[in-house]
Amino acid sequence: MYLKRLTIVILISSSIAYATGMFFDHLYKKRWSTLFFDKTNALIKDNTNFDIIYLGNSRVHFGINPYYIDSITKLNSYNFANGGADALDIMLTSNIYLQFHPAPRIAIISLDMGALTPNESLKTCFSYLFYLENDSINKYMQQAGFPTSLIKLFPFTKYCFFDEYNRTSLFVKGKPYPAFDHNIYKGFINVYKEKNSKPAAIFNLRSFNDQLWDTAITYIRNTVTTLQSQGTNVIFISPPERMDSRFKKMDFRKTTDSIYTSIANEFHLTHFHFENAPFYTNDYFIDELHLNEPGSRMYSIQLADSINALPLIH
Repeated sequence: MYLKRLTIVILISSSIAYATGMFFDHLYKKRWSTLFFDKTNALIKDNTNFDIIYLGNSRVHFGINPYYIDSITKLNSYNFANGGADALDIMLTSNIYLQFHPAPRIAIISLDMGALTPNESLKTCFSYLFYLENDSINKYMQQAGFPTSLIKLFPFTKYCFFDEYNRTSLFVKGKPYPAFDHNIYKGFINVYKEKNSKPAAIFNLRSFNDQLWDTAITYIRNTVTTLQSQGTNVIFISPPERMDSRFKKMDFRKTTDSIYTSIANEFHLTHFHFENAPFYTNDYFIDELHLNEPGSRMYSIQLADSINALPLIH
């Protein structure tokens, strides 16, 4: 009798846990679809042949709009950048892309100090826990410290490993992101419509401590090597930065810039420099590093013109 009751309790408890987990999944995906899930679905579940892919962190995610680049170059591109992405995330994204898509003609990789410092960004990529059926994602999320075997068996347990912000986001009822002038398009999003827009505490500019992540150099080199082996033309870019940015004065910045220059020279890569362009005045930024939508539009158009000027696309 006791065993029967225990079995019934376990079955009922498991059913409730699975049902609750599915409800939470619905809420979480709805909350973060624009920022994360639409992009990851395009990465894994869509085999579209994109001519150009963009890789990098938030300065790409919120800075490069494929709408304007596609309109000018007449190519088909997608923004696969993730906010906070480090060199490991960039390598993982490019490898997964090649699993499900033909190699792109061009891969544009945006690099700054953040890619060469210990960031461990995968530890906060909770949306990847919804894609553990992919062997690559499963491997790297396991290395990031998540018990992926447990989560795959009991999917509802993944919420135990979310941070407080992501857990509480399940119950936030906010307005959808404002849509205007193609500001949400193929992996890109920027909600700051006006010049001189100020962020609502979204961006957390990291304090760089001159700690070079040597492994990151290997990740970047591996990313370039893999893409080139598939016939992809790899381009480095240094994104726009406010002229009075404190980061420009850091010795560590000189170190990372020299590393990127060395890699670009080694692999014979084109390297676009936008970080000192004088026409990116302060009113095009929401902070020292991130552009508002008018700034991202100008940046995207300038990048498109730079791509058009390359012999490789003709």
